[in-house]
Amino acid sequence: MKKKDLRSKEWFDNPHDPGLTALYLERYLNYGLKKEDLQSGKPIIGIAQSGSDLSPCNRHFQELSKTIKDGIKEAGGVPMEFPTHPIQETGKRPTAALDRNLSYLSLVEVLYGYPIDGVILTTGCDKTTPAALMAAATVNIPSIVLSGGPMLDGSYKGKKAGSGTIIWEARKLHAKGEINYDEFMDMAAASAPSIGHCNTMGTASSMNSIAEALGMSLTGGAIIPAPYKERETISFETGKRIVGMVHEDLTPSKIMTKEAFENAIYVASAIGASSNCPPHLTAIARHMGIDLSIDSWEKLGHDIPLLVNCQPAGEYLMEGFFKAGGIPAIMQELMKNNKLHKNVMTVTGKTVEENLNIKININESVVKSFKSPLVENAGFIVMKSNFFSSAVMKTSVISEEFRKRY
Repeated sequence: MKKKDLRSKEWFDNPHDPGLTALYLERYLNYGLKKEDLQSGKPIIGIAQSGSDLSPCNRHFQELSKTIKDGIKEAGGVPMEFPTHPIQETGKRPTAALDRNLSYLSLVEVLYGYPIDGVILTTGCDKTTPAALMAAATVNIPSIVLSGGPMLDGSYKGKKAGSGTIIWEARKLHAKGEINYDEFMDMAAASAPSIGHCNTMGTASSMNSIAEALGMSLTGGAIIPAPYKERETISFETGKRIVGMVHEDLTPSKIMTKEAFENAIYVASAIGASSNCPPHLTAIARHMGIDLSIDSWEKLGHDIPLLVNCQPAGEYLMEGFFKAGGIPAIMQELMKNNKLHKNVMTVTGKTVEENLNIKININESVVKSFKSPLVENAGFIVMKSNFFSSAVMKTSVISEEFRKRY
């Protein structure tokens, strides 16, 4: 089989247009690259750098990028790092509502317009993940998601302090006059003990878990805590793997199929994922050219039990979930109960079933089974009305009191 020409060759090694080739080539030699790097058939691998001082959830990618580059070079690629539009859900005023699409548009322009053969999409904070996956779907060059991972578990006065959940509690106490302003701030600060994104099952952890369920990141990578040595290891392995994906021409359209999106709904329902996930996943599917109606969330996911005992639906945080088996443990349980498409291709070059053929030490206090779930029928309900077209309700967090009352 004839080896496929690299996309970057059009920029750096095109004898049919020496004038433009010279212009493209010469300026990329002014910071250490050699002509041989750009004209010897080595894939150019983009690193979409989402970390910055404005984006603290993703900021540690500035350090991790060194490890990512080492992995790319080890596999025979040439790394090129570039910034993405900053997104920090808790930092943008008045709202970060539009930033997903701004990040998507800028990323598409970079991937289309520059000499990139494959890309590592660094993700973390809420909208960074759907923006990256939307761009991957649109441009359809070999792409792999690398989550930066959640923060370590927080603690306040001997109790777990989770992102968001501790603030909900602090608001109640402050409103009742039981804590003052400084104590409110202390409670909030306790939930952020390290680098990384939210340590609860909020949108950040949910969307990075969905990226793994879609087959767009390496197995087990979604919720490795940011400071753990395993995060460094998977960053290196992701750098190596994207080079292989370029040579294999393994593109998002071969991974993000209809069945992969259905797997994402199964997993999202089982983990008690954020109610922001349905609109994000719908957007990714549309850019992939796949019809994924909002009704799919209830049709496929409502009867899925809640299998993860993590805040806000449960007790633990993401560090505990990782130690208990993480997303691979959930996917194994879903597959065992015929609630997962097992022959779907993934970024590993293997199927879901092949990826999950591993031994996992499960902590049953955190990761539940179909026989003994945290909540039965814990997926999403789709609602319709005469004053809105559709809405989704995350049933895993509905209390018994609310269920009885309504």
